[in-house]
Amino acid sequence: MAKVSSPAATSSAVQAPQPLARFYMTSDLRAATGLSRTHLDFYLRERVIVPTARTESGYLLFDDTELATLRQVIAWRGEGIALREIRERLARHAA
Repeated sequence: MAKVSSPAATSSAVQAPQPLARFYMTSDLRAATGLSRTHLDFYLRERVIVPTARTESGYLLFDDTELATLRQVIAWRGEGIALREIRERLARHAA
């Protein structure tokens, strides 16, 4: 009879795969936040949010961190905080 090793015995040697990074296009950001194209373009121009990557076709991509930043910016704007102060809080400056 052949000896069969249990998955528990070999699991210590095999690491679980890392989750793949999630990327969002600008349309995904607009859908997730309810922002108009104009508002999102404004935040991009003002460098309040910055793309994480760019596709070969030139589309901008954003990760979960940048989506969370955008949501925080929207909350701060809702509280009446000026864009200049938001940039300072994020340590990002307009180019």
